[in-house]
This record gives sequence, structure tokens and C-alpha cells, in this order.
Amino acid sequence: MKHHYLFAVVAPLFWSIAGVVIKSLEVATEWQINFYRCGSLALFVALVILFRYRRSSWFVVRAGGAKAWLAGLLLSGAMVCNVVALRYTTVAVAVFVMAAAPVFAALLAKIFLGEQTDRRVWASIGLAFIGIAVMVGSRLQVGDTVGVGVASLGIVFFGAYTVTLRVGKHLDMTPAVFYGGLIGATVGGVMSLITGVGLWIPLSEVLWCSMLGVVQLGLGSVLFALAAQSVPAVQLTLFSLGEPVLAPLWVFFVFGEVPTWATLLGGAVLFSALGLQISARRSAD
Repeated sequence: MKHHYLFAVVAPLFWSIAGVVIKSLEVATEWQINFYRCGSLALFVALVILFRYRRSSWFVVRAGGAKAWLAGLLLSGAMVCNVVALRYTTVAVAVFVMAAAPVFAALLAKIFLGEQTDRRVWASIGLAFIGIAVMVGSRLQVGDTVGVGVASLGIVFFGAYTVTLRVGKHLDMTPAVFYGGLIGATVGGVMSLITGVGLWIPLSEVLWCSMLGVVQLGLGSVLFALAAQSVPAVQLTLFSLGEPVLAPLWVFFVFGEVPTWATLLGGAVLFSALGLQISARRSAD
């Protein structure tokens, strides 16, 4: 359906606004952002489940079982890492590194699910490591290195999340997103209290963080899931590249944050890795 292709285009547009919003927050720490962002995501997904299934909602949540809980735990790790990485390095570096998530998902699928992996996929995995190394090698400041490290951990979490979704492909795994938001909010809340900053931030920043949970994560993910009903996987992967392309542009227009040549070169290598993986998927299909 044509509107499913529109959903596939619009979803990454929503995803790409995270960097510019997080960079604009002056008071909220990464843990406070995660608390309000993930909490609003959990509430939004709970309402979606209730609206969609009504009286059957509890049965859908129970059907996910341990698979949905594990997927939610992994998703929460990816979401928390996303925000922390954006706080410690530039948006371009963070999103370029996290764009390698599909490549690492292929590696994990090979290891844990025994999925067929041809030479192009192995080559894409190697290129992804090279691309990340190029960006890290030129950014020796502690903050940037920590940011890249956290972003790299995030793609491992997201790759494992993707594999877990494949294991539960015969179930509606929407509850996993609810669990992810719930766990992420809990981690953000606990860390905010442990670090002594508490949960208080200006109301305007609470609203911005909640917008990220509902619109950037929630609505974007729902639209992408709807698009997946009829848009082929290879094309979905291509559409999802809109996020790492657009995110640095929003930050450049708003804050004038210009990516370094090493960042652009590393990003180009990562995109080459994704291109190889997409071609491998197309030949497999």
C-alpha cells in the first residue's frame, strides 16, 4: 500500500529529531532525560495496546512472556545508551555509530539463530568496525571516546533486541516496547537519585522529554511497524537510513555543529557497510 511507504519515510524523520532536542536541553541530565523519555514511551505504548486490543490487552501482554521481557530489557539498554552517547559526543558521531546496528544484528543472528550469512555480510561487519575505528581514532578526548563507546554498546543492545524479536516473530511483541520504556524509566529514575540530581527539571524540559518518548520513539516506531506490514525488508533498511542522514543536519542548522572530516569519512564507511548488507539481503530474497 502506498501509505505504508509514506509511513516508512516519515518514521525516520521523527527518529532524527532526538539529537537536536537533547542538545537543546540545558538542565536535564542524561538520566533525567531517560526517565521522562522512557516513561512517556511506556505510557504511550500502553495506551496503544489498550486501544488496539481492548479487553484482550492482558492476554496479549501475557502471551509475550519471557521473550517480551528480554526484548524490553535489551531495548531499554539501547535507548539509555542512545541518550548518554548524545550527551558525550556530537550528534553526527553518535548516530553514525548507531546506524551500524543492522550490521551487528546480522552477526548476532548468525551466532544465535544460525541464519545464513554470506561474504558480503561478513565484509559489511568488517567495514562497520573500520568506520567506528576511524571516528574514534581522531577523537582522543575522554568525552568523545566515552560517547563512541556507549554508542557502540547501544548497537550491541539493539542488535540483540532485533534477534530477540525474530525469536518471538509469531507473537505480538509490542509489549516489549512497553517493558523497554518501563525499565528505561526505572534505570533513569534510580540513577538520577543515586547521582543526587533528583527528578526535578523545568516543566518545559519535561514536556520536551515526553515529546521524545511519544513522538520521536513511540509514534515513529508505530509508523515503522505499520510500514513493515507491506514494505520489503530491504527497502525498510534503506528508509531507516534517513535518521543518520537527517540528525546531523538538524543540529547543524540549529547549533552550527559541523562534523569533522574523520566523522564524515567514518560515516561513509559505515554507510558502505550497510549498502553491502542490503545487497546481501536483496540477493537472499
